[in-house]
Amino acid sequence: MNINIDLSNLHDVVNDSFYPYLEDRNRYMVLYGGAGSGKSKFIAQKKILRILVGMGKGIHHKFLCLRKTQPSCRQSIFAEFKSIISEWNLTDLVTPNKSDMSFTFVNDSQILTGGLDDPEKLKSIQGITGVWLEEATELSLPDFRQIDLRLRGRSDSYKQIAISFNPISKLLWPYNEFFMNPKSDATVFHSTYKDNRFLDKEYIERLNKLEREDPRYYQIYTLGEWGELKAVIYNNYVIETKFPKTFKEVIYGMDFGFNDPSVLLEIGEYDSEYYIKELLYQRGLTNSDLIKKLIIMIPLKHRRNRIIYADNAEPARIEEINRAGFICKPADKSVKDGIDFCRRNKLHLDAGSNNLVKEIQSYKYKETKDGDTLEDPLKFNDHTCDSFRYALYTHYGKIRPKAQIAFA
Repeated sequence: MNINIDLSNLHDVVNDSFYPYLEDRNRYMVLYGGAGSGKSKFIAQKKILRILVGMGKGIHHKFLCLRKTQPSCRQSIFAEFKSIISEWNLTDLVTPNKSDMSFTFVNDSQILTGGLDDPEKLKSIQGITGVWLEEATELSLPDFRQIDLRLRGRSDSYKQIAISFNPISKLLWPYNEFFMNPKSDATVFHSTYKDNRFLDKEYIERLNKLEREDPRYYQIYTLGEWGELKAVIYNNYVIETKFPKTFKEVIYGMDFGFNDPSVLLEIGEYDSEYYIKELLYQRGLTNSDLIKKLIIMIPLKHRRNRIIYADNAEPARIEEINRAGFICKPADKSVKDGIDFCRRNKLHLDAGSNNLVKEIQSYKYKETKDGDTLEDPLKFNDHTCDSFRYALYTHYGKIRPKAQIAFA
């Protein structure tokens, strides 16, 4: 098969700091650091480039790219590969399969994406020539060990496990595995937002703002240095793979965004406990775009009996959604009272709700430079936490028992 691929403009699409690692052949390539540094995109780019180069050499690749759960993989890894394939005009060379989240190239090379909760996908690990572990701190050391052992066998090219994560805690396995006990066959590269020339200005400003808002968050997410999240707000939740089939009541929490993501959460009540599932987490949506999404996600039979609680700072958007046939009400955005109510109740989070799980795990109170905890939550990666607080506190938290007055 004669296929000519023009790779002359790689410097235009690959960040300069990462470019030398296109040639890295070590068994482990560990990319860690701050938010928005471009490390995940680079790994996806490198996987695709290895396949394209292999086409001209008769080399076939089979890459396995994993996150902890299959739904979280669909929203991140699978979406990243789709985006790059489109940006690089490779659609004629690739056949995507949305159902099993795979990509097959014209030379039969494959990219398989999935979660460690998907046994069928893991059966395909035979014949793998490379692995990517995204958000590796979500995984356990036994997860890593099993995957490492299975990347074996003869290959016409080198075998590499790419590992990417934010350094949120030295207690997690990547620190001991690659920093306390450095490996001779491991490349470790630290990056921050400064290494990503494609990052938008608004996100850069948000990252730099963390310096005066919370030193610990600034250390982890802006500087990309090892830290330890303290003063975390919620610990009253469990992550579930199965929810009850029916609920006493279902409501929705919604946070508007454009540069920030628009969020829609579905919340079911069962035995006075709350089950939360992420339906939407997407940037760049106008209100008309959002309404189209709502029409898909909320069945017609529920649009007039299930309430959406939304950010009360956007009355025009709320009114437009109501005119589209939904019941959308402004939420009570009381932060302290809302958080107090949510903390007093048992929360069940859908395991596949990637952004919800990630944000609640790092949602924390502000801290001073001296480590003192303040009363206000940090406004960073809080979109899902705002959304369920809007709904739960407005719908359930403000219901108070009638006062009982005793007369002497």
